[in-house]
Amino acid sequence: MIKLVASDMDGTLLKHGAQTLPEKMIPIIKGLNEKNIRFVAASGRQYNGLRKLLGPVAPLCDYICENGAMAVHNGEIIYKALFDHDLCNEIMKDILAHEECEIQLSAPEGVYIQPKDPSFAWHVKNVLNNITIETDNIFETGAEYIKISAYVHGDTTMECLKDFEKTWGKELLVVSTCDHWIDFVPSHIHKGSALQALLDVLKISPNEVMSFGDNYNDAEMLSMSGESYAMSTAVPGLFKIAKHTCENVADVLESIAFS
Repeated sequence: MIKLVASDMDGTLLKHGAQTLPEKMIPIIKGLNEKNIRFVAASGRQYNGLRKLLGPVAPLCDYICENGAMAVHNGEIIYKALFDHDLCNEIMKDILAHEECEIQLSAPEGVYIQPKDPSFAWHVKNVLNNITIETDNIFETGAEYIKISAYVHGDTTMECLKDFEKTWGKELLVVSTCDHWIDFVPSHIHKGSALQALLDVLKISPNEVMSFGDNYNDAEMLSMSGESYAMSTAVPGLFKIAKHTCENVADVLESIAFS
């Protein structure tokens, strides 16, 4: 019996760069809640942005944020994994050296940016709805590091990804999670660990979990779930991990929420 549904956002629940939740997901999440099935938004996004994205059903959900660096249950942080400061600083130096790239440094209290272009700051604040702190020196925030991302201006995301993979691919996962964004993910930070923290609090078994994903940063979450779905547009490696494939998350969840 499924007691918890965890879904990635960008590329999975949000298709083709969408920045709003599909309308049919609102009644589905309400229907799941009425059946005591918890819905978890599992994303590389920040907690505040995810809550705004989920709108009227945000209070009904739990959250895996920042690619698994943080888990939130009933509005409280129940799990937090930190990124090594020295390694993160070296990655940020590399991002700054790429003229077309911007840094987004995530901390529990929000994201820090040192924008090269005002359009980047606008995007982070108004499209992603992140709690955003602008700084003149990204290396002197005094913050706890939980995630580092690069935003790529223009259409060179894949070229930058290959470049960053050559430099950092042996130390951590370097992945393009959606258009313009590249995440740098240490091996100890992943959605599986954050999901396990939620399961421990909720006293739910992994066999009672259904999960959805489309990229390599979803792999641990999918592999530990009793029922797992890779999107039909997923990276090839995910089809070997997930038990099922689907075109649309809502189509799968409708039968569970309304049966």
